Amino acid sequence: MGGPRDRNVFGAFALMISDDILRATSSQAPDAGPTASALALLAHQPGLSIRMLAAGVGLSHAGTVRLVDRLESEGLIERREHSTDGRARALHLTAAGQIMSEEVLGARDEVLSAGLAVLTPAEMTLFCEISERVLRSRLQGLEHSYRVCGLCSYADCKDCPIDDELHERGAHGR
Repeated sequence: MGGPRDRNVFGAFALMISDDILRATSSQAPDAGPTASALALLAHQPGLSIRMLAAGVGLSHAGTVRLVDRLESEGLIERREHSTDGRARALHLTAAGQIMSEEVLGARDEVLSAGLAVLTPAEMTLFCEISERVLRSRLQGLEHSYRVCGLCSYADCKDCPIDDELHERGAHGR
């Protein structure tokens, strides 16, 4: 295992990319904070309940209700009947919400493309393999997967290591 300097360099890299992603995705969402994650998460997991969306965006239940109320009033999401729980509502993007989600994910992809452009194809393959191994080893379960993949472009992740890990563990997939 690398020493403190290696961990510091990786930590600085992770923070730099994370800050750039949050700044870029928030600029495409109606407001800063977890809005961009909520839009991206609902794009690849339509029908989430407020409880599961809360887990994905890192808010309390009450905070998520307020977020959903705002997004609904802006015409970006709608509440529908939940398929399995009569007490819960299923959250879905509207057409406007889908467009905004695509803009959020496009901004995220631009940051990642620019940040990783210095790597050769072989380095990128190795970096991806290492990242997958770390993701799989650190995954805590289904709810955690919504948080980890909150700003992922699910359509572009055909062989998702998170889904593979959940499947291997026998957890309910997304």
